[in-house]
Amino acid sequence: MKTDDIKITPEWSKSKEEVWATVFEELEDTPKVIKMAPRKRSVWFYAAASIAAIAIILPSIAFFYTKSEVAERGSHLAVALPDGSKVDLNAESEISYKPLWWFISRDVKLKGEAYFEVEKGSKFDVHSTQYTVSVLGTSFNVFSRAGKFNVTCLTGKVNVSDKSESVILTPNMQALWDNGKLITKEIDDARESINWKQGKFVFVGVPLQEVIQEIERQYDIEVLPNSNLDYSYSGNFTKANDPNDVLKIVGTPFGIEFKIK
Repeated sequence: MKTDDIKITPEWSKSKEEVWATVFEELEDTPKVIKMAPRKRSVWFYAAASIAAIAIILPSIAFFYTKSEVAERGSHLAVALPDGSKVDLNAESEISYKPLWWFISRDVKLKGEAYFEVEKGSKFDVHSTQYTVSVLGTSFNVFSRAGKFNVTCLTGKVNVSDKSESVILTPNMQALWDNGKLITKEIDDARESINWKQGKFVFVGVPLQEVIQEIERQYDIEVLPNSNLDYSYSGNFTKANDPNDVLKIVGTPFGIEFKIK
């Protein structure tokens, strides 16, 4: 028998498309989408989240917020710090501190000259150039200008330090930077270091150039000399005087005339 003569009639009359759909439809990758109802969070959850955020943000704000107080040329400025400590700024001087962080760390940065009366409490630090003055409750004067630095203790005890050394001051002692070293010396009357608070200025063997700079600072003027200033000056003046009179007092011993620009 020839196989070509055999014909088999299928028992179904479906097209191949219909057969595929019927037999193999379950093999197809049909993604199933599952819908989930959003989870409801209580008011307490959001309240707790807000409190946590505030607890993180507020300390950062308190730490970074800085306040500055500036005594311009020709003026002095009295400043009350958050704990009641007092600072008197000499002309052309500035302090900065963190009022919102104050009762965690009493830190002050100084440029220029200032007299401090510190309330007792936690450690109080004054940072100026590379030096730090640390106290618990005392009064002292800090001078820090153009490479010159000194601290004078009036009451209590003061620690003055840099990265390599530190010294302790008691009343009528002064620490100063001299030839790259921090040294101490005893003085007759520490109150003379704050004569500037009363508008009095006393100089003993001070370079004349520095004396003129102080006059310019106190009167907010610019002075022009008719000669070089390679002299040392000893004398005093009060800010109540006219600046022209002060310049005459200072210049006459050296035969120097000054003009105000």
